[in-house]
Amino acid sequence: MNQNGNVSPAKPSVMNESQIWGRRVIFAVLSLVIVIPLVNLRILMRDGVPIGLERGEINLAYAGGMFFSVLLILVWYYAYKGRQKARVMLGLVYLITTSITVVVPLMLLFMGTVLPASWPISISLAAVYGLAGWVLLVSANIKAFQNYQQQLGSVPI
Repeated sequence: MNQNGNVSPAKPSVMNESQIWGRRVIFAVLSLVIVIPLVNLRILMRDGVPIGLERGEINLAYAGGMFFSVLLILVWYYAYKGRQKARVMLGLVYLITTSITVVVPLMLLFMGTVLPASWPISISLAAVYGLAGWVLLVSANIKAFQNYQQQLGSVPI
């Protein structure tokens, strides 16, 4: 009982194995959220500003991409805190991103467009994103971890 005479929920005990695996997967997803902006920043520092960006041709796309990266970090945070809708949104974003980044190059390839030599690597990285999205949507471990986080957040201090 707390000071008001109400029965307070018990603090969750130590995480079980599925909750631990869920936490590991959610941190692996965080690495995906962070790695793309870091790779882009590294390329900017190594190769300089892209010619299209210097001419003002892709400023809007670049700003949109950076905003999207920040938005993904916020959505990941809410998924980590146990919000089910944030997990579903993050999973759907990854699946949609994967479908676009896989389908568009394959369509261009079939239309006869010469793709850069690194396109198979890009497609395999997109497949990792798709796998992350699928895992976010269906993993019982992540759901168990989110339930643990919700229980932890509902306990009064």
